[in-house]
Parts: sequence; structure tokens; C-alpha cells
Amino acid sequence: MGILYGTHFWAWCEAIHIKPPFFHVIFVFMSLRTVVRLVALYVQKKRMGGALISLEYLLPPPDLAEFISAFYLFGSDDGALDDLERADVAQYRLILSGKATMYLPDGTEIPYVSPCVIGPRTVATRVVASGQPMKLFGCGILPAGWASVMKRPAHECVNRLLPAPDLFGGQYKGVAERLIAAPTLQEMADAVVERTREILAGAKNEPLWLIRAINAWLESSLSPDIATLEEKTGLSRRQLERQTKHFFGVAPKLLVRKYRALRAANAIAQGSEEWQSYMDDAFYDQSHFIREIKEFTGLTPNAIRDARSPLSAATFGRYKLAGEVSPLVSGT
Repeated sequence: MGILYGTHFWAWCEAIHIKPPFFHVIFVFMSLRTVVRLVALYVQKKRMGGALISLEYLLPPPDLAEFISAFYLFGSDDGALDDLERADVAQYRLILSGKATMYLPDGTEIPYVSPCVIGPRTVATRVVASGQPMKLFGCGILPAGWASVMKRPAHECVNRLLPAPDLFGGQYKGVAERLIAAPTLQEMADAVVERTREILAGAKNEPLWLIRAINAWLESSLSPDIATLEEKTGLSRRQLERQTKHFFGVAPKLLVRKYRALRAANAIAQGSEEWQSYMDDAFYDQSHFIREIKEFTGLTPNAIRDARSPLSAATFGRYKLAGEVSPLVSGT
């Protein structure tokens, strides 16, 4: 299983003032050492008026990369976390310590149950952790993973947090106990990988070709034309809307808006220029640009540039995975 260098290595370089091109030399050296699965486990931490947080990532093995985006271990030092999460793919999460609550933009309060599945999100959500220091294991569930494992269509679970057994049935029975007992992220991921392979071996054949076609269509442009997808798949617009909702949670139009805004936000987070330089013809004007980014990230472009949300700043670090994971993961 490949190690995801994540936020740790790069934060370590910055912390001890190693600048380009020197950290690229170190990165190449570490890449070679992953043959024996060694990685520098310096965890990126930020304190910006709130809890000190850590985020460790691990890539899924190649045979599951189409189904799982990444495994992660999240920690908050004192449980006093109050931050924002952008719209994202579905997530499986297991709280190892602490308590958390998710809030929708309309104020709806959804306490975490553990383990849980958060369906595909089309809005930014607020997460509040309380009590003892927070520790959470999770993994991103890509549309192909949802199609192959879940018992309900994705559109029924959009912006919802549900008990995992309600969606998995008994397929992952006993895995939560293994996760709680596992001392490392690698061993946690191994438990999920082992069971997922067993499930996929006996799963019915889902139309992965269609999911791949939709992914490629989304990757092709900030504003891809639905007519192009119709031509590529041979499906009507109505059929595509129905299938996209079933696997991705929403219709193609909203899916395009979501990924366009997240790509722009990610570019702002990683760039060095003024955020206005990342506006594209896909946005009507500056007001439209700001509204779209805030709807899907909960943040204004200025807030993204200034890294006012430690959690968002840490998760935007997925851009370092370019070439290792889908552009829809690394670019958002």
C-alpha cells in the first residue's frame, strides 16, 4: 500500500526552513525509501485561534484507488474545534475519542454517530468537536465505491450523516472493532482494505464505465458541456441525470458547479497571486465567483488565501497528490 506523504513532510520542511530545490531532493530520497514503507511522520499543525490539529493521510492500494480516495487520521489537541469542511465526496468516519457535531448552513444540527457515513455534500458544513481531544479515522468514498458497496442511492444521502450499518448492512461487521484496536493508520487502512476486497469480489457488476466517463467529463473542463457526455455515453440527458444522481448524488449541472468552485478554491489556496487572478470565464463576474466559492467551501477567497480555516487549509494539501490520485481529488 502506497504511503501518502500528505501534510507531514512538507510542513516539516517548512518548519526547519528547507526551501526549494532542497526539499525536492529529500522527497525523491524518501520516495525510494517507501519500498520499506518508511515515511517521516512529522504532523502538520496550525494554531489559528482554535485547536491544534493534525491530519495524516495514506493512499489506498492501486486496485482500490477507483473506490477510495484516501485514508486519514485526524486529531485535535483539546477538542475545542470549530471549523469548516468544504463540500466533498462521501466519507466513512469512526470517532476514536471525543465527540463531534456537524452543522448544515441552515443551522441543522447533526450529532456524529460512530461509525458513520456522510453522504456526498453539496454545501460547506461546520464541524464542532467538544470534550476530550478529538481523534477520528476516515476514508473518502468515491462514486465507484458507493455504487459497489452502499445499499442506497447516493441522492438519498446528500448532505446527511447516517449510521454506517444503515448503508453497509452487515458487510463491514467487526471492522470498527479492528479499527479501534489498531495502533497505526496503516493497520486501520489494512482492515478496511481487506474487507473491501472481499465485498468487491462478490459484488454485482456496477456500470463503472459510466462512472469513469462522468469523471473524465468533469476533469475535461471547468464547464463541460452535457452534450459531450451524451455523445460519449450514448445516453439521453434524462438518463444521465438519473444515473449521475444515483452514483454521485446530484445532477450533472450541480456537480459541475461544485467541482468548478472547489478547483478555483484549491488554486487560490496554493497560489501566490491575488485571488482575482484565478477567476475564469466560467464565472460571470467577481460576485458570482465569490458566491460560488463560499457556497461550496464556506469561505471567501480572501479567507482561503489567508488560511483562516486550519481544517480547510490542511485538507487543501491534497494538491500534493497530483499524479497519485484522481484530479478530482488532488485538484479540490
